[in-house]
Amino acid sequence: MPTITDVARRAGVSPVTVSRVLNGTARVNPATRDAVERAIAEMGYVPNVVARNLRSRRTGIVGLVLPDISHPLWAAVARGVEDAVRSHGYAVFLGNTDEDPSRQEQYLQAMLSQRVEGIIIAPCEVDVHILMPFSEQGIPVVAVDRTIPGWDMDTVTTDMAAGARALVRHLLAVGRRRIAMLSGPVGISSANDCVAGYCLALEEAGIPIDPRLVRRGELRVIPGAHMTAQLLDEDLHVDAIVAANSALARGALEALQQRALRVPDDVALVCFDDSGSLPTSFPFMTIVAQPGYELGSNAAQLLFSRVKGRQPLPPRCIVLPTRLIVRYSCGYHLKQRGEQVHLSPSTLHASNIQGALVKPLSDAERRAGYTCLGLADMQLLRQTLRLSEHNRPDSTRLLRVLQHQDADRVPHLHLWVTSRSVYEYVLGRALRNPVQSQIPDQPPATPEEQVEFAVRLGMDAVACDFIWQPNNIFASSSSGSTCYVGGSVRHWGDLDKLESPPVLADQIDMLERYLRAAHGTGVGIIASFSSFFDCAMRAVGVIEALYLFYDDRPFLEALMDILLEHQERVMRAVCDRFAGDLAFIVVRDEIAHNVGLMIRPDMFEEIFVPRMRRLIAPAKEHGKLVGLYTRGRLEKVLPILERIGFDIVLPMEPECNDLVRLKRQWRGKIAFVGGIPLPLLAYGSWEKIEETVREACTQLAPGGGYVLGASGPITEGVPPQNVWVMAQAVHRYGRYVRTGEEA
Repeated sequence: MPTITDVARRAGVSPVTVSRVLNGTARVNPATRDAVERAIAEMGYVPNVVARNLRSRRTGIVGLVLPDISHPLWAAVARGVEDAVRSHGYAVFLGNTDEDPSRQEQYLQAMLSQRVEGIIIAPCEVDVHILMPFSEQGIPVVAVDRTIPGWDMDTVTTDMAAGARALVRHLLAVGRRRIAMLSGPVGISSANDCVAGYCLALEEAGIPIDPRLVRRGELRVIPGAHMTAQLLDEDLHVDAIVAANSALARGALEALQQRALRVPDDVALVCFDDSGSLPTSFPFMTIVAQPGYELGSNAAQLLFSRVKGRQPLPPRCIVLPTRLIVRYSCGYHLKQRGEQVHLSPSTLHASNIQGALVKPLSDAERRAGYTCLGLADMQLLRQTLRLSEHNRPDSTRLLRVLQHQDADRVPHLHLWVTSRSVYEYVLGRALRNPVQSQIPDQPPATPEEQVEFAVRLGMDAVACDFIWQPNNIFASSSSGSTCYVGGSVRHWGDLDKLESPPVLADQIDMLERYLRAAHGTGVGIIASFSSFFDCAMRAVGVIEALYLFYDDRPFLEALMDILLEHQERVMRAVCDRFAGDLAFIVVRDEIAHNVGLMIRPDMFEEIFVPRMRRLIAPAKEHGKLVGLYTRGRLEKVLPILERIGFDIVLPMEPECNDLVRLKRQWRGKIAFVGGIPLPLLAYGSWEKIEETVREACTQLAPGGGYVLGASGPITEGVPPQNVWVMAQAVHRYGRYVRTGEEA
């Protein structure tokens, strides 16, 4: 294939002259131009448009990132974008995320590498940092249908809150009172708008908001069916359902049909948007219609005003109205006729269907809607603040039980809550300044928010972490979360190049913040320290470290000693100053798995026992209770831990430990925290969670020595409502009149 140099040689000119002819960027002698054009024709030269565009920073490509192109709303948005983009002579690079943040990030990175000139995105749980490279390179971004908190940008949305209010008002007008809402995840702004509008309509009608009627999950058919089945199983007397999109509505319809419930006779069903993929019976659905095509075309207009404009523009927000289309699924036509009507396809399609413009919410109404949204999530939580002393946080209660004495009720403790959605559900608001930690399993909330979280949940303590886990390697998982994948310490020389530990003064300042926030609340503060055993293994790589115990044990022990020396110094500094202010001390060291110790018991005794005695010595000197955080099967490990001096073990996993037997065996010696399986919290029903909590309180609580908690960190995979149900169940079933007797 000929190059621009070949053309220049044939025409007897320089490559620069050929470039000028091709680009028309400068005047060229007509005879020279003719010679160049003749050479191009003779040689069949084709200019490299991509390379030329890269040099000029123009590629003629716009990125479009949507959740589900198969959904009619998003298909209409895509068509609106495409038509506008083509009119400007551009092409569209389409990414379909399937509401998966990791796929979304992959598409954004690919579009960045392809040098798109702008992005239109309907974001799913976007962190602002993902879009920073576009801002740094001056690439404009427009959000469509959903907003991105913390990012000043152009947005085009519809008034979902007004639409949801219109649907609920209509259902109330036809006599429905127990109205449920199926909406999307908390991280999606339009899903929050739907719930806010729902709550506002009920509040305006003087109907108490029942949080049990609000269900949130993925915006798909199967979650819609699952959430509807839960509503029916819980016997909440639902007589109407509002779905945030047609996929959820389809799932709800399937669940209702499986129970032989008729729409609208038994349960009215309304939703946002039509869908051509729904069953034949679905044209009878009362809906709020969103202008998908206009969403796309307006987003493209905003984008090109920046791509081709020269003057800086302030962020613009366009809110398009929706339309209420009343059909049969709400029961309106049945009520009007006062009779039962057979809804055949012919009557459905023959009906005179008209849409009414939904009046947008005023700013005051919108604020009221979001206040109601917070109140909906807080309806039960507010009761906590009015409950008896039994249900308020009390670090004294916690210490009594850890010292094997009865208290007014069973304490509950979840030291590692890493789920932002759980915090926001319990607090009833978004986190104000989410903590961005380099360590994936750290809480996203500030010390003040963690204490407030404990107060609202009735939890008896929170942990302040003193963590040093150097040279860990992290990566993003398919779910979008960050997880550990290995370590970078390989040779003796690497021991001199470990990542620096946190500054002690900064750590102490953080502990002071916890103590100030907890003052007067009853919430205890626990000082939690990383250790040397599992931190050394993680720094090397867990699998590699297991071999090193046998192949190069001195190297591994040298690494452990470096970690131990630092953490021992931090432990002493904290205990010398704050021992009297702390509830107890925890050391985090994963030493076991589901069948027992990670290494041979004799080797474990030699390596672990003397070092751990050194680490916890400052706490023991000050008379503090000391707990070990480790998961796995611990039956044969407990005698070793008692000899070292541990008073508490957490978070006990019932999946591999017989807690009832171990509690009886170690009564008066070691207290246990845990007992509620994480899989149950993630996937179990509310009834099963309550039953498990009741059994734990009944079987494990008498005589003290047991604090209820989750069997591991509470991550984003745990529905926030389930954490609340667990806490309320402790308050309900964990109270005593005397040992072992429920109040």
